[in-house]
Amino acid sequence: MRSLLTALFALSACFQSVLSAESLPNLTVLLSVEGKASAAALAELKSELNEIMKNAGRKLDVRLREESVSHENFDDVVLVRLKGTCTMERLTPFMDERGPLAWTHSTDGVILPFAEVACDRIARAVAGAMWGEERKEADRLLGRALGRVLAHELYHILGKTHEHNPDGSLAKEAISAKRLISPEPIAFDIRDLNRMMP
Repeated sequence: MRSLLTALFALSACFQSVLSAESLPNLTVLLSVEGKASAAALAELKSELNEIMKNAGRKLDVRLREESVSHENFDDVVLVRLKGTCTMERLTPFMDERGPLAWTHSTDGVILPFAEVACDRIARAVAGAMWGEERKEADRLLGRALGRVLAHELYHILGKTHEHNPDGSLAKEAISAKRLISPEPIAFDIRDLNRMMP
């Protein structure tokens, strides 16, 4: 049974790799910044999100909402509100930052293409996970964390699911602050990627 599952996962990965970039549907992620945001954090958010989502069967276009043109048409769009302050300046860490870091909206159990990300909560959580030289690039590491948290929300939106994957790194219900800023790449597993496929 294990060899059959391995073969199916490999076949799925091969099928995914033959999809040309031209054949993939576009997914536009429009960011609405509610408070202050550092350029370094936003740049890293976009870079990290693109890196994580490159195998999810979509061409990703991440930009600020004000960069969209009036009456612009989208193949598929997700609206994301970055709540609070998306910068690390003058933040004191909380040693126990409980509660959701981000959430999607739903109506009658159907997940809508809207997400909110709690920048302040994420910034305070990762502030407590930074040590030494990491503090010199705090805004960039915050951006990495924001990208990983947003990728998790896109998993729910694209997969049309409220469920979490206990085995999938980014589809897990909870991810530590240290893991959110770690230089080690983080990814979805093949089941999560298949769920998000268009």
